[in-house]
Amino acid sequence: MPSLLSRGCKMLSVLGMILFWLVLLAGIAVIPFGIAGTFIIVGDTLVYGLLTQFSKFTIGFVGILLVISVLVEGAEFVLGAWAAKKYGSSSWGMWGAILGGFFGAIWFTPVAPPFSTLLGAFIGAFLGAFLLEVLHERNVQKALKVGWGAFLGAVSGKILKIVAAVGMIVAIGIQVF
Repeated sequence: MPSLLSRGCKMLSVLGMILFWLVLLAGIAVIPFGIAGTFIIVGDTLVYGLLTQFSKFTIGFVGILLVISVLVEGAEFVLGAWAAKKYGSSSWGMWGAILGGFFGAIWFTPVAPPFSTLLGAFIGAFLGAFLLEVLHERNVQKALKVGWGAFLGAVSGKILKIVAAVGMIVAIGIQVF
């Protein structure tokens, strides 16, 4: 009987590890859809740590992952404004990029899931920066340039999040194995 019990525990351990890694990979997969995948990675890592009494890594490691997640999520919004500024935006255009990216993601989500959230964030950043820059500067050519910068910044933000998520998972893998 002990060997049957031990095989059952080993099977549960393997299934738990598979589930842990599937959720980590899902954290990357959901980022293009506008979901905060880095926080899913942090949550999954915290649950794993709690279930294993933090035998593979410390709570401090999870805290570092959380800080990275917060910084990357914030950077995603700020990059649109920063890029708009690099393309000559006023503060109006910068705020348009931030608000447009946020509201564009929300408004486009029900249009054609799953990629509509991502598309909405990109289009929203462009339109927000463009419209507020036109209102403020009354120069359509300049506003188009600013909108393009906001679009590039929004795309850069998504790429940054995906790269950070992959890096987080590599760090987790190093700790676990």
